[in-house]
Amino acid sequence: MRRFVSDWKGLIFNAALFLNGLLVFLLIFESRFAVPFWMQAVGRMHPLVLHFPLVVLILYSIWVVAIERPDSTRWNAEIADTLLAIGAFTAAVAAFSGFVLSREDGYESDTLQWHKWLGVAISLMSIGWYGLRQYLMPWKLLSKLVAGIFLLVLFVGGHLGGNLTHGEDFLISPLGPSAEERPKVALEQAEVYEHLVKPVLEQKCISCHNQEKSKGNLQMQTQALLVKGGKSGALWDTTKADLGLLISRLHLPLDDKKHMPPRGKVQLTEEEVVLLAAWVKAGSRFDQKVSTLSGQDPIYAYAQNTLGGDRTEEQYDFSAADADEVKKLNSTYRLIKSLSAESPALYVNFYNSANFTSEEIAGLTPLKNQIVSMDLSKMPLKDADLKSLTQFTELRKLILNFTDITGATLGELKKLEKLRELSLSGTAVKMEHVKSLETFPSLKKVFIWSTGLTTDELASLRKGQKIAFETGFRSDTVILPLSPPTIVNESQILAADGLVSLKHQIPQTTIRYTLDGSEPDSTQSLVYKKPIQLSENKLLKARAYKDGWYGSKPVSRRFFKASMKIDSVRLVKPADQRYAGKAGATLIDGVKSEDEQNSGKWLGYNEDFQGYLYFKKPVQARRVTLSMLRNLNGSIFPPTRIEVWGGADENSLKLLKVITPQMPVKDIPGVETILYEAPFEQQQLSCIKVIAKHLPKLPAWHSGKGNKAWVFVDEVFVN
Repeated sequence: MRRFVSDWKGLIFNAALFLNGLLVFLLIFESRFAVPFWMQAVGRMHPLVLHFPLVVLILYSIWVVAIERPDSTRWNAEIADTLLAIGAFTAAVAAFSGFVLSREDGYESDTLQWHKWLGVAISLMSIGWYGLRQYLMPWKLLSKLVAGIFLLVLFVGGHLGGNLTHGEDFLISPLGPSAEERPKVALEQAEVYEHLVKPVLEQKCISCHNQEKSKGNLQMQTQALLVKGGKSGALWDTTKADLGLLISRLHLPLDDKKHMPPRGKVQLTEEEVVLLAAWVKAGSRFDQKVSTLSGQDPIYAYAQNTLGGDRTEEQYDFSAADADEVKKLNSTYRLIKSLSAESPALYVNFYNSANFTSEEIAGLTPLKNQIVSMDLSKMPLKDADLKSLTQFTELRKLILNFTDITGATLGELKKLEKLRELSLSGTAVKMEHVKSLETFPSLKKVFIWSTGLTTDELASLRKGQKIAFETGFRSDTVILPLSPPTIVNESQILAADGLVSLKHQIPQTTIRYTLDGSEPDSTQSLVYKKPIQLSENKLLKARAYKDGWYGSKPVSRRFFKASMKIDSVRLVKPADQRYAGKAGATLIDGVKSEDEQNSGKWLGYNEDFQGYLYFKKPVQARRVTLSMLRNLNGSIFPPTRIEVWGGADENSLKLLKVITPQMPVKDIPGVETILYEAPFEQQQLSCIKVIAKHLPKLPAWHSGKGNKAWVFVDEVFVN
């Protein structure tokens, strides 16, 4: 065999020979080989180049199998040599790039090893076949045997590659339904994770996050692996505004390299994204049933559109309500809608517990013959209010979760002869009240999770035959965590009394809290007994504890004390029109913005912020607090310098305090509100000037390096 030849086929043959030799060398010393940074791009070319040699070599092999005699006119030696030369070279390129790609994180499996070695075998067989082609004439039996083996290796290697990229059985899955395909499930028996969330993850995520291919060291095929997360941490965090990695990466722009699924993969639909976000926000439970959800929950809506099963819509014998009447009775805090487009039945949801009164229920009387479902969850509903519900004689479903009822008047609901489902989770009902439900004429299912009932009492209820009591998962060997306590105050900006209230829906629960930023514990932290009075800005953290339960996750909220009312504001320059808020009123309107730059409640500047604060009567002040935003990904940085000036008027101001915030030296993910407190010697002031200087140029590590940074401010407090 000539080593060097002058024609182009010889050149690519020699190039293929070199690549194969290098590949064999690297395989021998694989454990010592670390991929240089510049070579990673070569590895990521693998998906781009692997299909070409597959097609060419399959075509050549089939051609060899089809030739039956030496004088066949269907054989063209020149074209055949060209095909084989190109196939051998591109096979070497694909094998080499694949080897480099296999050295990246996330590829540790038997499938990968087989795919890698078969790829190398294809490359070596190709170069060997080209070198020995003069001895392997297509009409010879040996050539046809080689071609058959070659085709088998090509198909197996390609199939394993498909498994790595797209999941198990990728090649044969379109041929028919899998033997393990789940049967359709009725809505009443469906579970949120098993029948809604898991199928989405299997279709859109697991192909890159499984035992064969674990990108980012993340596997998603079991519940335990989902909870474990990957090298970037846990997949969800309900304490963050973006709910953590899983949801935030779904919302990244498609061109962002961290967007999931990556560009080129099948993307999640908008409904699937909403499903996953709602599931995470609700606590990412693996045992929750769809039937426990409100009819207006986005998960429930997704289930209705997705699940199969033997579901037929109930037929009602009453006429539809007047559309104008329904429209008139809808309000900001009460939603009334039809169960479906053609149904006369209505459901009602109540919102905003602070504005709820018993009259909200009485006001629905004109629709009492059409309302079949009512959700009063988390409303301050009292025992006396249950009597007013008995006028809604068409009620089939009533949700009273986490209300203030004790069960003393539960017997009133027996008058609802069509009531089939009742939810009492998170209430203070007693066993004797719950047992009385067995006399209700049509009641079939009752939900009583997170109540004060003992384990033995719950067990005895589950033995009943007439009513299915959904009690949650409890046993003598498994301890469940409490839900976090509720911070009653809806506003973060405190009134003059500075009182903060906490509560928990499960009776005899102890709430412990801290105000110094530390995590509350079960022994040393302060015990909540009455509303907490705050005299200055504080970060409140609280957890719930109860015998026989694990302590809850902490709940936290930062509160701002504004003891001195600022009468007016003058901005030296208006904010950018995209982030103009309510102009100067934004700083003193008592509305704390969400951690979202487009909320309409921030003032955004890509220059220095300057504003004057005025008091009609002089005040004795000793501290100014600025509430500002940090979102480095959005080029919103801390100010480089904050100055606070004060005096009797604009012409007599003197410098009271200078703050020099520390600039980030690398990216800090997420969005966060940051407080800058400027204390100074107490003095009488009628005018205060605040200056926050922006960063003139973004640092070199930032994607927008050289551009101006933004500063965002939403509230100023004077104490």
